[in-house]
Amino acid sequence: MKIAFIGGGSLRLLPILRGVMSDSPEIFNHGELRFIDLKQDRAEAVAAMVKATPEFSRVVNCKISCPSTEEGLKDIDILYLTMAARRQPTETMSRILAHEYGYISSDQLTVNGAFLSLRIGNAILNIARKLEKLSPKALMLIFPNPVAVYSCMVNRFTKIKALGICGGFNNHRWDLTRLCFGREESDPNWNVVAAGVNHLSFIIRGDYKGEDLYSSLLPRTLTDSWKIMDIQRTGLSKQILESVLTDLYRLYRKYNTLVFSTEYDGMAHISIKNYQILEENSLEFWKTFDPEKTGREFKERENNRFSEFFELSRNPESVDWSLPISNNPYCGINYNDISIPIFKAVAGIKKMRIVASHPNYGAISGLPEGFAAEYTMDIFKQTITPAENQYIPSPFQGLISSLSEFQTLNAEALATGDPAKFAAAFDAYPVNRFSAKRKDFLKKMFDIYTDIDPVWKKSVEMIY
Repeated sequence: MKIAFIGGGSLRLLPILRGVMSDSPEIFNHGELRFIDLKQDRAEAVAAMVKATPEFSRVVNCKISCPSTEEGLKDIDILYLTMAARRQPTETMSRILAHEYGYISSDQLTVNGAFLSLRIGNAILNIARKLEKLSPKALMLIFPNPVAVYSCMVNRFTKIKALGICGGFNNHRWDLTRLCFGREESDPNWNVVAAGVNHLSFIIRGDYKGEDLYSSLLPRTLTDSWKIMDIQRTGLSKQILESVLTDLYRLYRKYNTLVFSTEYDGMAHISIKNYQILEENSLEFWKTFDPEKTGREFKERENNRFSEFFELSRNPESVDWSLPISNNPYCGINYNDISIPIFKAVAGIKKMRIVASHPNYGAISGLPEGFAAEYTMDIFKQTITPAENQYIPSPFQGLISSLSEFQTLNAEALATGDPAKFAAAFDAYPVNRFSAKRKDFLKKMFDIYTDIDPVWKKSVEMIY
């Protein structure tokens, strides 16, 4: 297979590729890996480190290159897109503003996520249109958030097939294990079908080692006597995990359903109180927040991280390749990334079941055709087949429809460059819907995101 990586200098790629080569090295036999990045030195460093890994020695005749975008997109099977839209100080400034006006803040299922989409949405659309000409049958994997918006945009407005992929794919393996067994580990034996929107999909059915989830395992483990596990963490990390597990338990006990992947921007839409408590805990930090200092420190951290990686790429013999990723985030192996089953399926090695973002083309009953969605699908070579009988559990159908419409209109706005569509997206968003304070909030958001094309500011006056 031939795979191109745009954002090929990303530090997350080496652990993923080590995981792929460790699991199925034949995927890359007689193939090619192309690392494309605006910062050529970063792409070259990642390429050099891939060659230096012990796993690469198991691959037969795989070419590695760092070409231009045009050359890199020719005749490929997969385009893996990882681009950074988040940055400081706008990240923290917009989060503080969202809290002030009673909104949820994140890079995905929120107004803040929609603003991030304005930064790189046009670039992603242009890449997809180049791919139409250079590799029309390639599968596009989109990692930067909001993935559901971008995958909806690419699938509906180009001929390219695209999946929005999320690190949350692995979250349920951790959370269900914590929730049901009190173990702090990712267990691969969970087999579930989930549908909804990215960061707020619901587990419809499933099993664990053959035991049915809803008829047996959950009634057996999530009883009246259930107690939250002892969480060996401190500070905000501990509080978030405690909130997640408590929310999951209450959700099951009240509605007989569970959220698939527990990123808190999704959970917050059905557990706003816990979200607000967690945000309140950040207020002390915000009181001393200095935008200029935060932006400078953010750049310094990024530069330091890449300087460390560059040094490793010049001296790969100094790397202890046996260390786990928890102790070696630059060079450890990531066995759990969703890329592994996708690469394996596209290569024709095995049909794989995944959960990813893709427009709703008959997959989820009750959700309009073509709307942004996340659902369970089987993938093999160039075929994507939704799992049967997918739906949104009651009473969350209205909420998910609103969030899906919000992201669908966001995608349409990006594809058409239409501020009126962007305004309509905010009218669809279910938090503070039609509130009089929305315009003031959005005006201030545009004051923060000064790098966005000014044409989008017209959307503020177009809101209902």
